Amino acid sequence: MKLKILSLFAVLWSINGMTQESKGLIIKDINIITMTSPNVTERKSVLIENGKIVKIDDYNKMSKKSNLEVIEGYNKFLMPGLAEMHSHVPTEKDVENYLLENIAAGVTHIRIMNTKTPQFLLKNKIETNSKIVSPKIHYSHIITREDKYTEPQFDSLMVAIKKNNLNFIKVLSIANEEVFDNLMKSANKNSVIVCGHYPKEVALEKVLQSGYKSIEHLAGYEKINDPSALANAILLTKKFSVYNCPTLDWDIMSAKLSYPNDYKNRLVYFNAPKTYLEKWEKELNDYVTVKGNDQIIQAAEEYKPQFQYKQRILKQLNDNKCLLLLGSDPAGSFQMNGFNMHDEMVNWSNAGIDTFTILRSATSTPASFFGETKNWGTIEPGKSADLIILDKNPLQDITNIKTVAITIIEGKVYFKSELLKKLESNSKN
Repeated sequence: MKLKILSLFAVLWSINGMTQESKGLIIKDINIITMTSPNVTERKSVLIENGKIVKIDDYNKMSKKSNLEVIEGYNKFLMPGLAEMHSHVPTEKDVENYLLENIAAGVTHIRIMNTKTPQFLLKNKIETNSKIVSPKIHYSHIITREDKYTEPQFDSLMVAIKKNNLNFIKVLSIANEEVFDNLMKSANKNSVIVCGHYPKEVALEKVLQSGYKSIEHLAGYEKINDPSALANAILLTKKFSVYNCPTLDWDIMSAKLSYPNDYKNRLVYFNAPKTYLEKWEKELNDYVTVKGNDQIIQAAEEYKPQFQYKQRILKQLNDNKCLLLLGSDPAGSFQMNGFNMHDEMVNWSNAGIDTFTILRSATSTPASFFGETKNWGTIEPGKSADLIILDKNPLQDITNIKTVAITIIEGKVYFKSELLKKLESNSKN
């Protein structure tokens, strides 16, 4: 049996009347990175039916139903799909490319931390239009400093959040400490996840003990200059199971730490369509013209000590077995949705984090964050078939994550090469 090449039209919401039915699938004789341990299970086959992993065994022990498609996995590697834990949704006209980019890069789960498209609009389109194929999206309600709610008002908000099946609250900013207290009392009482930016109006020690579930960008920690105070904050982080999503790539790219030449070594360069690279090069040239070459290099040098401190904080959090989430926060030139995750993994490796922890922070730990470890995050029978196939082993070398070739979402198969061709075409229109 040969794998049937699934129509790319199945993944585009702009094509009418085309959708790909989920069928049974066997991934044959592949090396499996289950993410239950740092070991590789060699040359096993995986049976997928109705979007679920049914069986992991030798191929000769698998069912040979006539409707099963087969992917030959010899010398390839299978692991859970990636969870992008810090993503910003673009304007509605760019959402199609946003979804395609993430799928092509192996992203099967997205945590929305900000958006230019109303989330209810996005959610309704994805849930009601069978032609749209998307990573599984975890939707948020965003709190800003304008939301000066009392505890009863937050209680009403929590009811609405649950009614509308939103997954969490993201704090963009907070008005003051009293509002923060009201928010956390209500969220804890109603079992709603709160995470996001560090609310600078509140002491870090209090935030860590409040039930706040994750902190973005290592904010709060990076302002601590005293080693003993940092050590105490990290102990509290561990004690109260607070997750951290460092987003180092935001620092690297916004501060131009990869200028003038290192940006060409980014893994994004390995996969980005030519039209993307040309656009980014023009943006960079325009920026250099305005800011000046020497000024850019000087500003980057001045920022480097702060960035290196953040690297050390990440390493210290990991050394103390704190919970880490991998999110890449792509927004600028030479950053690409989904594929930016690959470069963020390299950033973590450069900070001294081992490959298993890096991959776990993009798979099983995000599932734990959402309380969904029974459903996804590892490769085990009964779990959702949200998987990626790679040409090379990322446990051996984290840069091998760039060799993602196939993304599988609930048993549906998408080829990176075909998705990139579509993105190239879209970018010319």
